[in-house]
Amino acid sequence: MSEFSFQLRCVQFSGPTDERHVDFFDGVNVICGASDTGKSYLAETIDYMLGGSELRAIDELEGYDRITLSIESGSGEEWSLERAVNGGGFKLIEGSQDESTVLKATHAHGSTDNLSGFLLDKLGLLGKKVLKSSAKSTLQSLGFRNIARLVIVQEEEIATKGSPFWSGQFTTKTSELATVKLLVTGIDDSAINTPTARAIDNSGKISLLDDLILELNADVGDSKREELETQLEKIGVTLERNRKSIALNEELISKLLEKRQNNVFQRQLVSERIDEITDLFTRFDLLRDHYDVDLTRLEAIEESGSMLIYVDEVNCPMCGAAPCNQHLEDDDEAVIRSAVLAASAEIAKIVKLRVDLVRTIDELQIEKEELSRGYLDKQKEYDEIEASLKEALSPRKDEEKIDFETLVELRQDVSKKINGFERIDQLTQRKFSLEKESSSPGGKTTAAVSIPDTIGSSLSDKISSILNDWNFPGECKVVFDKGSSDFIIDGKPRGSRGKGLRSITHAAVSLGLLEYAQENSLPHPGFLVLDSPLLAYFAPEGDDDLLLRGSNLKERFYEYLIRHHSSGSQVIVIENQHPPLETLRDVYLTVFTNNPHEGRAGLL
Repeated sequence: MSEFSFQLRCVQFSGPTDERHVDFFDGVNVICGASDTGKSYLAETIDYMLGGSELRAIDELEGYDRITLSIESGSGEEWSLERAVNGGGFKLIEGSQDESTVLKATHAHGSTDNLSGFLLDKLGLLGKKVLKSSAKSTLQSLGFRNIARLVIVQEEEIATKGSPFWSGQFTTKTSELATVKLLVTGIDDSAINTPTARAIDNSGKISLLDDLILELNADVGDSKREELETQLEKIGVTLERNRKSIALNEELISKLLEKRQNNVFQRQLVSERIDEITDLFTRFDLLRDHYDVDLTRLEAIEESGSMLIYVDEVNCPMCGAAPCNQHLEDDDEAVIRSAVLAASAEIAKIVKLRVDLVRTIDELQIEKEELSRGYLDKQKEYDEIEASLKEALSPRKDEEKIDFETLVELRQDVSKKINGFERIDQLTQRKFSLEKESSSPGGKTTAAVSIPDTIGSSLSDKISSILNDWNFPGECKVVFDKGSSDFIIDGKPRGSRGKGLRSITHAAVSLGLLEYAQENSLPHPGFLVLDSPLLAYFAPEGDDDLLLRGSNLKERFYEYLIRHHSSGSQVIVIENQHPPLETLRDVYLTVFTNNPHEGRAGLL
């Protein structure tokens, strides 16, 4: 990390009774999780703590009255900036000191008593000026807010159709583009004075335009614009039809998978109940055998006892003694009768239990038969689901997707040629203007903000390299268009693509600017906040975005960040989706679960 750069370390919300914080580290930081948990609000807070005018009020902010942003410079200095949630100035605490100073919220040129001047001083940009009006050749003091929008890319900004270098406000366009020029050249506009009349020689520019027009004519070949437009319309109709068919098939697959899962679950329950009944049969058979043994024993007791009661009294077979002389207990008969009655009662009880047991066995047998029939029905249903899935996942359906992708590529090719015709018209008009300008005495006397062609080309190559590393669809040929202050990718203006691809390419431009500055030792804060750069994955817009379905761009995106920004710079990615599992060990992950009983529910 350059000594003229800094990184974020912590955002802390504090109140009388509570405090919440999010830590940041050198390298790749990912804030992810459910919607409406405060992820985007974190980006807004960072912007607010770096000079934003106000912070949006939300219900969760109740109970917190101030925010602290901790920062560390490349030279190892540490600062804490504290600000009330309802605005005002900043309390600055440097390092571990107890003393603090107050920084004004309003920028003042060349002064460090305000937040903007303080931060610019740390970047080596204090006192710089940028062009405010090309027509009037007026200058304005460079403020940190000019830079902040280039390093804190919020959700509503990352997907806009306009240039990543321009907010869309015409009143600030010149100063915003001049700020970009300052970051890629290291030179501000303070040398601009009131322009003097001079002769204009545009021959070199005209020659370059001739070469570009010639190259574009070669690209469009013998094509006719009207035929291409008709073809594009037909392709669009076919694509829409195919897109609906693919979407319906994917919806069917999703329903079938859910139905199959439910079927497997139901069959598992039935199978478990059948196994349970089978186990009960085994136990009940043992119990019935036990009852039978007990009945046999008790019936023997009952029969023997009855016989003893009614047996005749006879002389003793051993000594011949008469019954009257035998030593018999008077209550022996009563005991025997009692035993017989007890045996009879127990027999009746066991008989009842055995009848209940047999009835239960019969009921379970009926249940088992019904379950078995139901299981067979579920198995038949499963086979039908599998057959439907096989049809939905058949090679024929894959061919439909291939045809769809082929049509998308064809449409891109046709669109590229149509755009070529448009570029030819634009360049021809530009050539005409230059020729007219050269022929007029003195030419223009206004100051212009422009990124040098060599730097524009180098920056374009950097962005092209990033997109290629991400496996972005197409050849990834990137050209900087001075007219729109934006980039043309594979012959198509970046802003004309779908919402998702605009987000991804905006992220690539922001990263390209950061890396270009780092590689050329140019001024840059050294960190980057990207809110929802991978929007195309969960909110596709148009067929261009759909091309990313099933691609590995998401994985390549994180792999690239880890490879190029693990140290010396800081990238904070805010997304709904989690990073790929294989990258988790190399990123600093904070997850908002939206569940108070699981991890961290949200920002506040």
